[in-house]
Amino acid sequence: MDSRRLSTPRRQSGIAVVTAMLIIALCSITMVSITARQQLTLQRERNEGAILLARDLAVSGERFAAALLFRDREVGDRNNSDSLDDDWAQTIPPVPIDDNAAIQGCVWDLQGRLNLNNLVDVDGNVIAYEVERMQRLFSELGIAVNKVQAVIDWIDSDVNATVPDGAEDDYYSGLDPAYRAANAPFTSPSELKLVKGFSPAVEEEAEDYALLLPHVAALPTVNGPLPINVNTATPEVLSSLSDDMRGLGGEMSRWDSSAYEDYPECENIFDLAADGPESLTGDSRDTTPFESTLLFDEEVDPGGGNGLDLGIEGSRGVRSDYFQVRIDVITEAVRVSQFTVLERDGEGRTRVLYRSRDTP
Repeated sequence: MDSRRLSTPRRQSGIAVVTAMLIIALCSITMVSITARQQLTLQRERNEGAILLARDLAVSGERFAAALLFRDREVGDRNNSDSLDDDWAQTIPPVPIDDNAAIQGCVWDLQGRLNLNNLVDVDGNVIAYEVERMQRLFSELGIAVNKVQAVIDWIDSDVNATVPDGAEDDYYSGLDPAYRAANAPFTSPSELKLVKGFSPAVEEEAEDYALLLPHVAALPTVNGPLPINVNTATPEVLSSLSDDMRGLGGEMSRWDSSAYEDYPECENIFDLAADGPESLTGDSRDTTPFESTLLFDEEVDPGGGNGLDLGIEGSRGVRSDYFQVRIDVITEAVRVSQFTVLERDGEGRTRVLYRSRDTP
């Protein structure tokens, strides 16, 4: 008998077994793939749902802040001035929404800072005294004053770099990646990261940006440069009002600590002490808000006897129209930080100018 005839059925049987095993393996792989894809889709949908919920809660917190600002204007305490004593200027501790979510936040007065867009007028031409103020602020913070030139070039109307340290398209087009100068108003202080001298990729420049951030804002100037609210301004901003104000900001500021340096963090930023800190003269400082700029001027230079220059008339005030609301939403799945810039009108009504998440 031919042995090849006996082995043929066995080979065919072996091939059939192997084929069956391959089919089973392929089916198993397919089922695992389908199951994994379904699980991924379900997880994605859960994440999207959690993000949408967090965003909805953030908008609700934003509306609550807007209601506080409306009530503040409606009540009109202290001659309708704005200060760190107002209800809006209190940190909201974490408030549980349900077992899986909590919300917290705070409101910052953006007119307690120097407005970057004050540097030029509506036609994009440089305003000299605003540049001098910005230079004094840089000096107060220990930032190289010549960096102001690049900030000016970023928003002025021409394409000619300020000599010697400005920067226009010819500088930015040589970077990697390349881009162009805005030659338009800042939309957010974070835009400074694009400006020469404030790159986050350079440690020293990133430190300068962090130092500057709590003291500047990016606000519209349709009606001209915005005044500084002396009730909410940081000591460094008050010291930048004029050459004669240098060294006086610490005594005149309504802040009783340097907590504002932790901006954009909210926790304990408005925790005012009852008596205030010790002034430069060693006396306990009164932190009662000013109801008018006349009262501020009188405290700085009683009776005008010292003839101090307190800055351009109209460069300081006690009321504010622009605020930033930070709302943090914490859930099991996500944490969302929303930053909203609100403009408040004379009736207390607010509108959203700018909204971002995770970056002020």
